[in-house]
Amino acid sequence: MVKTLVLAAGMGSRLKSEKVKVLHRIFDKPILSWVLESLAEVASEEIIVVCGHQYEAVESFLHAYPVTTVLQEEQLGTGHAVRQVEDHLDDYDGTVLIINGDSPLIRAETLNQLVKFHQDNILDMSFLSCNLEHPDGYGRIIRKDGRILAIKEDKDCSEAERQIKEVNAGVYCFEWSTIKEGLSKLGNDNAQEEYYLTDLVAWAYSQGHEIASFNLANPYEVLGVNNREDLSLVWKLQNEANLHELMQNGVTIVDPATTFISPDADIGPDTVILPNTYIQRRVVIGRGSTIGPNTSIFGPAEIGENSTVIQSHISRSSLGAKANIGPFAHIRDGSDINENVRIGSFVEVKNSALADDCAAAHLSYIGDAKLKTGVNIGAGTVVANYDHRTGDKYETTINANASTGANSVLVSPIEIGEASMIAAGSVVTKDVPADTLAIARPKQEHKTNRVVAKN
Repeated sequence: MVKTLVLAAGMGSRLKSEKVKVLHRIFDKPILSWVLESLAEVASEEIIVVCGHQYEAVESFLHAYPVTTVLQEEQLGTGHAVRQVEDHLDDYDGTVLIINGDSPLIRAETLNQLVKFHQDNILDMSFLSCNLEHPDGYGRIIRKDGRILAIKEDKDCSEAERQIKEVNAGVYCFEWSTIKEGLSKLGNDNAQEEYYLTDLVAWAYSQGHEIASFNLANPYEVLGVNNREDLSLVWKLQNEANLHELMQNGVTIVDPATTFISPDADIGPDTVILPNTYIQRRVVIGRGSTIGPNTSIFGPAEIGENSTVIQSHISRSSLGAKANIGPFAHIRDGSDINENVRIGSFVEVKNSALADDCAAAHLSYIGDAKLKTGVNIGAGTVVANYDHRTGDKYETTINANASTGANSVLVSPIEIGEASMIAAGSVVTKDVPADTLAIARPKQEHKTNRVVAKN
């Protein structure tokens, strides 16, 4: 049996933020979300999250997860945090996995390895450790003849102990029925006047309990986010892992240093990602496409195979195969663009459906509209869909093979008939029948422009 305890009560004062630490985001997911997603792949009867600072905000976020929350009203250290679950685990007799809520890079595979190591070796206490060339700030593993005696926090180490390079990684497995006795014996006589969970190691040694560490090959997995530099590093490391996996699966990434792609993205082989591209949330891109340079895509979004998106922004929309987007196009929320559609320079599309073979090559706005097959939108066309007095938005339908002339305005709600044409410069306020040329502009007049000579 395993129950999991996530320590997420800290303020994160070094971030200098009004937002609690575990709700800061990496690729639009809170730090705590990354931890919980890894834990979802660990066989655990229950996940208990100890919350403290901004409890209401953290608890509200956690409503989307199958977890139990416990409040730590005062943040008096990691040992004090674990004490808050004593009543909840009063009758429990099994393994407790403890992890920090600010370690977003931890992998489920590593956690499962620790649990297996702990249970296979019938240990009372085990924890992840790693070796660091520069271990400043980390608790050191104190050994004698290879046996673990204690973990000393950095601020409490002697000069000799600070030379130790094996450090505590902050992830533990305890046998609860054995270790809960030691929680009551924790003191706060240390540099930070806190109740350290790590002091349980010395107590367990004194009681003759079985203790062991599981060495972690990649210490970045347990990197905690304590300041903005840590946050930046975690972004970078997570992104590098994402890009590596994509490249291993046949995606060309021209410049990884300027490319950021969420792990939620699914990109087909032979797609090329050009520099300064940012892809966030769930985005599916078909094979053989070219994305970028200078392009951002916010999911959920889908881009069909053999499509091109150049120097543009796409948000919560879908593109069919062989779409040609940009440069400087803006595809906004709720747009559904089918195959072989051209959306060109300085064209904005919002909450609209464009059927196959449509084109809007430049300088146009298409909002709350349905364009059927083969519609051509002339330069400077505006679908005037918004009534600023009421806040209402109205719909325009443009039927198959119709076209609009340059600088025309379609005032919604309106329907343009099949194969109709809108003359350049027209302001159309009424439905247009099929196979019709609609002209809605002042009549052109010519007046004499004579210059009268002055005497």
